[in-house]
Amino acid sequence: MIHTFNITHRYQRRRQGSALIAVFWMIAVLGMVMYAGAKALEVDSTHARLMRGRTYAKRFAEMGMEVAKHPAIREDDPVLHYHSPVGGGYNVKLVSEEARFNINVLLQNGDKVILRRLFTRWGFKPEFTSALLDALKDWVDADDNVSLNGAEKREYDKAGLKGLPFNRPFKEVDDMLLVRGMDYVNVTRPDWREWFTVYGDGRVDVNDARAELISVLADVPMERVAPILSFRVGQDGILNTRDDGRLSSVPQFAQMLGVFHPQIVQQLTQWVQFQGPIRRIESIGALGDVSRKFVLIMQNNRALWRGEIPAYGKES
Repeated sequence: MIHTFNITHRYQRRRQGSALIAVFWMIAVLGMVMYAGAKALEVDSTHARLMRGRTYAKRFAEMGMEVAKHPAIREDDPVLHYHSPVGGGYNVKLVSEEARFNINVLLQNGDKVILRRLFTRWGFKPEFTSALLDALKDWVDADDNVSLNGAEKREYDKAGLKGLPFNRPFKEVDDMLLVRGMDYVNVTRPDWREWFTVYGDGRVDVNDARAELISVLADVPMERVAPILSFRVGQDGILNTRDDGRLSSVPQFAQMLGVFHPQIVQQLTQWVQFQGPIRRIESIGALGDVSRKFVLIMQNNRALWRGEIPAYGKES
């Protein structure tokens, strides 16, 4: 009788232990289900916030662009900067589109000096630079003759890129990405678009050009550009205010750079201007950590190009 009781007691204890283990497993499974549900909800919430941010950032950017289109708006107008009471807003910059290198003019004139200087400053090796310059030249010329290190139809066909090159000038800066070698430039210098344009007569507006571009253009060290930067921001040291200075002549420009050789000054006459007629409107709309950048290029109140480009350093 005692033996039977012991067996029954052990059996009940085993059942209780099994039930306890099952309870623990159920708790663990429910915990994992709840965790997965919470993570899914978090992902959905993050995605919803991101999409909301992108939508509102786009609206703010377009709002700023519409404000800046008015011909009476100047670079120092406070309406170019808006911060909404509920968060977000836009910042607009007005510059000359000619404050960039016109890639078509440089290639059609056969002037590889400036481009070679630029790509060298960016750290590309001489052999890569030579091949890239030849490939760019082959893209815009009208024939199928391959330059020494260039690429024409046969080279693109071998790479599986049928129908290239177009053998015409670039219609948009982004078209340069189709040229052999530009994919590497895009990875190494993701801001390369900020240096080029397809509009204007090829002369660079040095009142709006970035310091690095002026340094490349005039072939002078960066420290030699400092006097020009100080002159442009005026006494308050802030760009786009009433006291900004404007360069007006090649001798003035050359003197500030410390360039006095007559031949170099004469070359600068062919390369620079001081008030390009093509206006570039750059509007960045933001909400929280999300920003989007839209650009409108205009001449005589007529839109030449409009589109979205990366807003470097932030979500685009």
